[in-house]
Amino acid sequence: MKWGATEMRYRKTGCAICETFDNSIEVFPENIDSSSTTPEIFSARRLPDRRYYRWVRCTVCNLFRSDPVLDINLSELYTKSTFDYGSEVLGLKKTYKRLVQMALKPERPQGHILEVGGGNGFFLEEALNMGFDSVEGVEPSIAAIGMASPEIRKYMRVAMFDDQCVADNSSDVIAIFHTLDHLEQPIEMLKTAYQKLSRGGKVVIAVHNVEAVSARVLKTRSPIFDVEHTYLFSPNTLKTALESAGFENIIVKPYFNLYSLSYITHLLPIPRNLKKRILESKLNNLLLKVKIWIPLGNLFATGSKGK
Repeated sequence: MKWGATEMRYRKTGCAICETFDNSIEVFPENIDSSSTTPEIFSARRLPDRRYYRWVRCTVCNLFRSDPVLDINLSELYTKSTFDYGSEVLGLKKTYKRLVQMALKPERPQGHILEVGGGNGFFLEEALNMGFDSVEGVEPSIAAIGMASPEIRKYMRVAMFDDQCVADNSSDVIAIFHTLDHLEQPIEMLKTAYQKLSRGGKVVIAVHNVEAVSARVLKTRSPIFDVEHTYLFSPNTLKTALESAGFENIIVKPYFNLYSLSYITHLLPIPRNLKKRILESKLNNLLLKVKIWIPLGNLFATGSKGK
């Protein structure tokens, strides 16, 4: 495909779970343009703009994926991406704290926690407050780590999570919040997480739920159908993914987010110009102050490494 003078090359994707390529059915045709692969587009929680690849569903395991995708360097895009959700950090801290507590229950937080894709390290601050003895973060965005507090920045590194970035058997908990669905090889990432966990250690995951009521009703107007997302999981496919990586005692269920009315407005399927007017108006100052717990179509999952 060509946009102007630029030729964009595509490559096929395969199902991450059953590793088939053409055994799928189309769910939605693509809707992208020449500006769909900038670092700004690949920045977390940008204003939804309905850019997405062709979405298909695997007929073997029902995993949703983007297919085909542009042949681009995702690592470079995420390294240059920006950190744009500072106003929601307090709610995210409380939300992710709940998820980790749910995963560890009845045990208390202790030992070493590693967060993969943690932005400016805001949750690592919360993890220390929760009682973890030590923290570590792996985040590809240079800008995000640059915004971390000096106390937390020293525990973070600019990198994509892989076999070389941390030692094996070194973490008691690995947190992967809204990162798994962005990856080209999510099962490999889960296998790496399993390898980095100590015996009895737990992974804690948050992803979008492709079977949520909002996704089913809104279809392509749902912000989860986005060019950033390579895969979208359901409760069954997320459980299967964790099983494929070797995890035991798997729990998968929906969870509530704590967000401001401003961010909820940010997600609403209303005209983009109207949304921008609201978010740039004085009314938004009030919307930012009001925070509520709300089910937004997300999934929590945890699994443990055998002892």
